[in-house]
Amino acid sequence: MHGQGATSTTTAAVASAIAQKTALKTLIAHNQIERSAIEGYLFKESRQRHNIQNLSNQGIDALFRLMKNGRLKAEMIADYTYSILKNHRMDLLLGTEKKQKMTQEDQELLSSILSCAKDFYDLIILDVHSGLNENSLSILKGSDIIVFCINQNSFLLEDLTAIFNEYEFLNQKQTAFVLARYEKHSGITAANLARRYKINRNSFFEIPNSSQLLDALNSGRTYEYVAFNQNTKRGEEKELIGSLNRLCEYIVEGCDKSCRL
Repeated sequence: MHGQGATSTTTAAVASAIAQKTALKTLIAHNQIERSAIEGYLFKESRQRHNIQNLSNQGIDALFRLMKNGRLKAEMIADYTYSILKNHRMDLLLGTEKKQKMTQEDQELLSSILSCAKDFYDLIILDVHSGLNENSLSILKGSDIIVFCINQNSFLLEDLTAIFNEYEFLNQKQTAFVLARYEKHSGITAANLARRYKINRNSFFEIPNSSQLLDALNSGRTYEYVAFNQNTKRGEEKELIGSLNRLCEYIVEGCDKSCRL
């Protein structure tokens, strides 16, 4: 459900942790129609925001044209991304200028571009749109690991259970469950959820509420927030960064990669 799981927040934060803790070439992308929140969370300069508004010669639209013309090669994809960290350790693929719903052709082109990107990047992190349309289902089926961003709302957790019952392939995938805006004094804890749904406790990751993280998201400084707090001794930030780092290792190992720099 849109806005409930803090999916873009988690994507931006864990991508920042992976970039800082590994030497993997990592592409960050999304399958949303217009600008995704993740772009705002990772950009801070007005010049960068201006560039986001002029996507016709960069981002996914440019790659769509290259793929249609049969000219796209894996090593070219990085040229159409915004590189946040050198050596392609954190490349962001910007969204489309189009305002209309993504067509079937666009969905197929996106799938082909992502398949092509696997030949250049070690890791692809996708912020999948809320809901399960055909394109999102295709992405999930092709993923090595699926990260479910959830919260402590029992009604939404019931919806998630229904989704697992409806889509059998989800039960065969390696999964992680991120409890966003986590309240440790709530009756719905990660341990309780693990017992209730018979899920390995080690696949749950709590991301507590943090005013510092919220400010970082609003100012486009998520990467800097994660870097600054890597060695923090403060309780709230220490817990948050600890969960992010553990999630980083879980994702990287789940994709058969190494966390070593």
